[in-house]
Amino acid sequence: MSEDDQMKRRRFLQATGASALTVGLAGCSGGGNGNGNGNGNGNGTETPGSDVSYPYGANEIRIGEAKAVMEEAGYGPDNRFELDWLQYVSPAWGEIAETVRGRLEQAYIDMNTSEADFGQLLDKTENGDMQAFTLGWVADYPGARNFLQLVDPENTIYDAEGISPNGARLFWSEDAYTDTDVRDSMTEQFDRIQNNPENTDEAQSTRADATRKMEELIWESAAMLPIYHSVEDSYWYDRVDYNPPGGMGGSRAKASNSVRGIEGSDTLNGTSVTLNSLDPIASGNTSSGNKVMDLFDAPMNYVNGTTEVEPLIVEDYTVSEDLTEYEFTLKEGIQFHGDYGEVTADDVVYSIRRLVESPNSTNTYFPISVLNIDREEDDDGNVVPGSTAVEATGDYTFTVTLRNAFGFTLEVLAYSAFSVVPEGIVGDIDGYEGEMEWSEFSSNPVGCGPFVFEEWQSGVGGEFRASAFADYHDGEPAVGNLSYTILSDPNSIYNRFVNGNADVSGIPTSQYDQSLVSIEEEDGVTQLGTYGPIGNDKTVNMARTPTIDTFYIAFNMEEVPKAVRQAMAYVITRDDFVSNVFKGRGESAFHLTPPQVFPGGAEGYRNHWQE
Repeated sequence: MSEDDQMKRRRFLQATGASALTVGLAGCSGGGNGNGNGNGNGNGTETPGSDVSYPYGANEIRIGEAKAVMEEAGYGPDNRFELDWLQYVSPAWGEIAETVRGRLEQAYIDMNTSEADFGQLLDKTENGDMQAFTLGWVADYPGARNFLQLVDPENTIYDAEGISPNGARLFWSEDAYTDTDVRDSMTEQFDRIQNNPENTDEAQSTRADATRKMEELIWESAAMLPIYHSVEDSYWYDRVDYNPPGGMGGSRAKASNSVRGIEGSDTLNGTSVTLNSLDPIASGNTSSGNKVMDLFDAPMNYVNGTTEVEPLIVEDYTVSEDLTEYEFTLKEGIQFHGDYGEVTADDVVYSIRRLVESPNSTNTYFPISVLNIDREEDDDGNVVPGSTAVEATGDYTFTVTLRNAFGFTLEVLAYSAFSVVPEGIVGDIDGYEGEMEWSEFSSNPVGCGPFVFEEWQSGVGGEFRASAFADYHDGEPAVGNLSYTILSDPNSIYNRFVNGNADVSGIPTSQYDQSLVSIEEEDGVTQLGTYGPIGNDKTVNMARTPTIDTFYIAFNMEEVPKAVRQAMAYVITRDDFVSNVFKGRGESAFHLTPPQVFPGGAEGYRNHWQE
């Protein structure tokens, strides 16, 4: 790293409190003494769950312990518990479900399985129409808080008045099957993380200690059973000069950064699953988000999907000492596509207001629940138009004001939902009539990103096309065109790659063969090598990068007794599932917080659950 880059990095960390639980990413220790115990919770009282290691066995089928905990709770051969399991439509999770069901039968639990697509699964779990279910969480920003908010008890209750939760669907209420002191301690520890966002040694140590304690409380309650952390595999032909995205994933990387040229072609050919919208405020799935990244620019940017954040359309920023006031200065001369002129602070203000206030926004979670941008609300909790605390203070300067201190603001402002669009282009917020209807903009957008939208034929068999923006402020992309065929079947996507019609692709688990992998070198956390021969007798390049995510089994705690949750914990064999079901593409999860953002990084993660 150059001296200039080091200075930028130090300035970034000094400006925010974001380094505390992400320092493991840079190979440093993560606050505190790393012993995983913590000799108190900051108020002189004991914390339930302290001084423990993972209690259910690392990769052992403990039927005896499962039966014992059920018998202690009053269950037995003549008093069995019937458990309803809901999972995402997935052969892999189906295989896990069948394995778990067979083991639980021996522990007086009869498990009924059902599956749903992602939208149905979210609806059912939010409504409490389940007992056990499978879901996952992919990092919004690289910090432990982003994962642990999932188990903050109040944030898990979806039927309470006056609460807008966004956590796991645990229903960890006062009526839940759990110890009250464990629930109260979980709330207390999350408050310690929230209330200490500063970049001081003391605040970092407090957050690290609270993170470990919350993980121990997850073990104690068995409210959630983390199963695995995944990896992102990329495969590409020799003709592509490819720079694989980092741990934040491909949805946070621009093609202009990851593709540096294609031999004999000016077009990157790929495959995409179906899109739902190309408006940044309404891009509700990963595939749509990928396209938004290429068409638009946000204030900040994850460098090729790594955890490094740098300014994109801004050239400077200042942050108040209490981490609630942010002032940004835009680069001058950034151009929108077409005839929409230069990007100004008024465009940014309009764009963030749309994200918060527009009825078309499906991404209000980021400005409201994550950043908690200051705003006025009416008696029904709706944002009062024009009250969002983002203000243009000059042609190229704007401010963002938060209600509470938050140490990951710059990272969140790299999310594609905050992308800038021309002021007034859609009249879906107060004060603007709009130049086009939202339905038109959603499918024919205008941004200032590295590629200009050309065409979107929706549905399976359709196509998405974009062309390089010659006036892009960060330099014209190395490839002239993007062309993606829209398919939904994983095997069809793979076959298109095998036939040479896609330059870069993934490989579905059903088609993946571990014996064809040859890892030849490592670049940081990314493994590089080859894969093949594949169906066309060719060997392709591959990269494997651990992604910052956790996939888990969770429970409706108002419906499932603790003994049942613990019994399942005793029969889960993560290593077997990762090796045999996911074919080695992942890592066993013993914490909700992934290794990359756990205090002390991967070593701290491993030492904590094994101590």
